[in-house]
Amino acid sequence: MKIIIMNITLMLMFSFIQTTLVAQSNMKTDTMTVYGNCGECKERIEDASYIKGVKHAEWNKTTKILTVVFNTEKTSMDQVAIAVANVGHDSKNHKATDKAYKKLPHCCAYRTGVCVHE
Repeated sequence: MKIIIMNITLMLMFSFIQTTLVAQSNMKTDTMTVYGNCGECKERIEDASYIKGVKHAEWNKTTKILTVVFNTEKTSMDQVAIAVANVGHDSKNHKATDKAYKKLPHCCAYRTGVCVHE
């Protein structure tokens, strides 16, 4: 009986390890330029980036680079760019609609180059 339990335990462990390795192999880190001005932009861009499949997103307000760690089976950088554009921020591949851009606070109007804080 102990041998059967030991074999079942080992099979479950190997199955778990294999599943973990497969899941990790689908993870990718990629970057894109996203336009914004300030800390409020940073928060908005990062929040919008956390769509299904995204594990980490970080935007640098100096370089305007958004770094995203995501599962390639669940999402893509294109989908992240669309989500970011939907909250008013342009990237190279997806421009925010005028309606979404106009919802940004005045200080976040990156197209004008004017930022009243930070």
